Amino acid sequence: MITNKQYEKFDYLLKYYNKELFKDKLNDCMITMNRRSRARAGFFISHNWKNKLSENETCIHEIGLNPDYFFGDDAEWHSTLVHEIVHLWQEDYGKPSRRNYHNKQFSEKMEEVGLMTSSTGKPGGARTGRSMSHYIIPDGPFFNAYNRLTEKEINYISSFSIIPSKDTEVPEVNQKIKKNESKSKYTCSCGNNVWGKPGLIIICGVCNKNYCARHEHQKYQ
Repeated sequence: MITNKQYEKFDYLLKYYNKELFKDKLNDCMITMNRRSRARAGFFISHNWKNKLSENETCIHEIGLNPDYFFGDDAEWHSTLVHEIVHLWQEDYGKPSRRNYHNKQFSEKMEEVGLMTSSTGKPGGARTGRSMSHYIIPDGPFFNAYNRLTEKEINYISSFSIIPSKDTEVPEVNQKIKKNESKSKYTCSCGNNVWGKPGLIIICGVCNKNYCARHEHQKYQ
């Protein structure tokens, strides 16, 4: 089935970059295709999916990729995927900032894996902030991992089963960011939702399990 082929490639790339750039330490994650924001090439949302097959119905993070950007250079949308994977790493092993802010720790991890944060997507841009893009560091870890991948597994790079129609316009970039809500949404395993400030630990009085917080990190190019 064409859907299986499409998402098998995403799964392959997540495993590949996890091994090459993160020493196989990352937790599992759901990758989706989403045009939720025309200006956004990718996004990360923590604890956005629930794994009912696990004993404790654990919450799983989501990485969304905008397929409108697949028309460009393959290395660029791969770097978008790795940008969002860094959000995944920081959510589980670091200290992400509130309100979609890309902090110093995020910037340093990006540089470690071969991507330089930049508010303009070019050298000289601010390295931290809310509206954050990046550029590929020549001969850096990502650059070399991508080239090794293209040499061995070219079919996973350039042949997508699903791409936007030829009439789809590539969205304009660096659009103004909408004001974010000051509260976070928390969801428990029995389906109840509450809202409160970020960082709360809430236990459901019905199922006696922790609520999962949902924090969204945005990326613009």
